[in-house]
Amino acid sequence: MNILIIIFYLCILLILHTYIFYPLSIKLLTIFYHKNYKEENDFKPQISILISAYNEEKTLEKTIFNLIESDYPSDKLEIIVGSDNSIDGTNEILKKMGEKYQNLKYVLFDKRRGKKFVINDIVKLARGEILVFSDSNTIYKKDALKNLIKYYTDPRVGGVCGRLKLIESTDNFETGNQEKKYWDYESWIKNNEGKLGILIGANGGIYSIKRNLFIPMPESEPVVDDLYLSLKILEMGKDFIYTTEAEAVETISPKVKSEFDRKVRIMPRNLETLKHTKSLIFSSRLLISYALWSHKIIRWFSPILFLLLFGLNMILFQSAGIFKILFYSQLLVYFCVLIGFVLNRMNLKIVPFLMIYYFFITNVALIVGLQKYLLKTHKSIWEPTPRA
Repeated sequence: MNILIIIFYLCILLILHTYIFYPLSIKLLTIFYHKNYKEENDFKPQISILISAYNEEKTLEKTIFNLIESDYPSDKLEIIVGSDNSIDGTNEILKKMGEKYQNLKYVLFDKRRGKKFVINDIVKLARGEILVFSDSNTIYKKDALKNLIKYYTDPRVGGVCGRLKLIESTDNFETGNQEKKYWDYESWIKNNEGKLGILIGANGGIYSIKRNLFIPMPESEPVVDDLYLSLKILEMGKDFIYTTEAEAVETISPKVKSEFDRKVRIMPRNLETLKHTKSLIFSSRLLISYALWSHKIIRWFSPILFLLLFGLNMILFQSAGIFKILFYSQLLVYFCVLIGFVLNRMNLKIVPFLMIYYFFITNVALIVGLQKYLLKTHKSIWEPTPRA
């Protein structure tokens, strides 16, 4: 019985650590110790912006025009788009805009292979000493590129991530989709990690690395490109930082199911990525290992901790009064999940219940993704999330 009690409290401790104690500890570290990185506003190297697109006719033209209209010198800027065998109007948009803008390059692939293959191929065409990675629906602020690049005069810096703000669509948006609040919490953690030079996972819509530090993504397994490249930079002994000055926005998918499916798809790729960066799990740079375990690994397996917590609580129910209190507390939380589900179906907005519901949905997505990984039933090609 004692071993069950130890496991029970260990589950509680790990859950509290990954969601509460770790973010607070990183914030405290930035107060007492943070790195001051050199920045130079006049630094304007040649940069290459890379976009992998699949059936993005709704957003791609606006995104390309937005990048061209940035305040970064046009003669130092090239945009390279790889169309992953798109079957909508994406290719026609690229052909039309390619005729108009000399600094736009594009490759129309005739076979669907997935984002990592596209990125690996179009990087070979890049002339810039800095690679900037964007999504086809990301809109940059006019000064975002300049603020992203200015830190590369510091030799410690291998990668810089910008701040991605999510906005909610006004059309058919489900109240249960609390991704924006979750993302704001994630961005706060990323900002604090970045101040220490140990950002664990960049924002896919706005991040950059030095060209000579790019390591092609493995062809044998599906990986998360932004997480893979971020961890590889850290693995090479360079710092990966975060700046709130370089800002971009994306629109969230309005449906909870779309976000659920996206998280299911990401989970197996996260685990495959970890296999290719396993040296960081127990790194000599202890702070990186601490961040990787706390921010990512424990959280990925938190659904198992929740299941263990509930099962052990049932076993320990009669052993002491505290276990009865904790068991009924868990039941109350799951009742709040049910209320959140009903509120979402009725499109009513009572945020605390909706946040608990969304947190539950996120953890269900993680365990479904884990199951797909273990059974090898996950797809190797990324399916883009439907946009509003």
